[in-house]
Amino acid sequence: MKVKVNNSYSEWFETKTGVRQGDPLSALLFSVVLDSVITNLEIRGNITTRLKQICAYADDIVIIGRTTQILIDAFCKLRHEALNAGLSVNNNKTKYLYCTRKTIHPTYMDTGEEQFEQVNSFKYLGTVVNTDNSIEEEIKERIAAGNRAYHVHKKYLHQS
Repeated sequence: MKVKVNNSYSEWFETKTGVRQGDPLSALLFSVVLDSVITNLEIRGNITTRLKQICAYADDIVIIGRTTQILIDAFCKLRHEALNAGLSVNNNKTKYLYCTRKTIHPTYMDTGEEQFEQVNSFKYLGTVVNTDNSIEEEIKERIAAGNRAYHVHKKYLHQS
């Protein structure tokens, strides 16, 4: 490896370790690589014309597809691009949520290589997303979080 400083390169040197988790540089490098992976998926169009969408923040990624096959294809392409960049998908944390008005729907998603468990709800960036698009569970979660915060700090909230 060489390092470029002020338009001149250093001598070649060997690296034996990479950045460590928690190092500020590792978060930056991870974000740059993941951005490249998502950009390579080439999802074009706007929200009304796309058959699939990607929502990503840090290492939390949601793939939204209008059909199961589109979702499987997008996931396989994401996994392939991630592997090309030296990243991997954690299959144990990968879940599948099926939203439809139909009462009969699959209980898992099969990509041909993996099967992902179907869930009725999950938390994405602190917000509960569920199959029936109900906000009742989210409201309960927020009230509980507010109560926890109040009870932890109530010693500071007394009147003099």
